Amino acid sequence: MSEQKNGRAGLIVWLYTTKYVNKLKRYGLVHYVSKNINYAVLYVNKDEREDLSRTISKQHFVRKVENAYQCELPKTFDGVLDKVTEMTKKKTELEKSELETPRRVI
Repeated sequence: MSEQKNGRAGLIVWLYTTKYVNKLKRYGLVHYVSKNINYAVLYVNKDEREDLSRTISKQHFVRKVENAYQCELPKTFDGVLDKVTEMTKKKTELEKSELETPRRVI
């Protein structure tokens, strides 16, 4: 009996006021609430993201609902160090070539 976990999807919910943040808990996991900027980060199942974003946007305290793409970013750093070393080698080679070529003064 193996259950497949549904992937999470993030929603950014822009609010008129943070007074009604507790009502967002019935739709998903409220991860973060900013009281200064009046927004909340809400995690829901990927399958239900479209339906929930429509129903949440109809609430009277919600200004706008946007998708958050943080869950879709890669979380591994395989090969990043190799790319950085290649970029630094290219940069140093360009700097050396610029120093060796004389510049003409007009």
